[in-house]
Amino acid sequence: MNQRLNRLVSFLSETIDYFLHKIEGVDRDRYFADRDIRNILDKSINDIILCIVDISEEMLKGHKRNIPETYKDTILACYEFVGDIALKIAPLVKHRNETIHQYLKINWQNVITVKDRLPDIREFIGKQKK
Repeated sequence: MNQRLNRLVSFLSETIDYFLHKIEGVDRDRYFADRDIRNILDKSINDIILCIVDISEEMLKGHKRNIPETYKDTILACYEFVGDIALKIAPLVKHRNETIHQYLKINWQNVITVKDRLPDIREFIGKQKK
């Protein structure tokens, strides 16, 4: 694994741990009421998804493949390297876009969706290491 890929994987693992620590004890009401926690969780989602895209790009470059134009297609293009897990995590891009563009009414659901997909993201990390 190249050095950049190693750094990205480390950053992703650390960010997942940070996200899990910060979401502990947070419910929908606190998410809406506490701007600081909302910003932390939203930023963490952004970091997680963009890091997955960066890792996907590195995988594609390493196999001398073209990088698609959209984040979702970039993740899906890694299907041959990571299998079905690409299909499970690619839709998370939608949740990142909604969260970052401040669609407050649905942000809490996006936080929960990403939290529920963390095992899939960890599986993605494990598969790309191979």
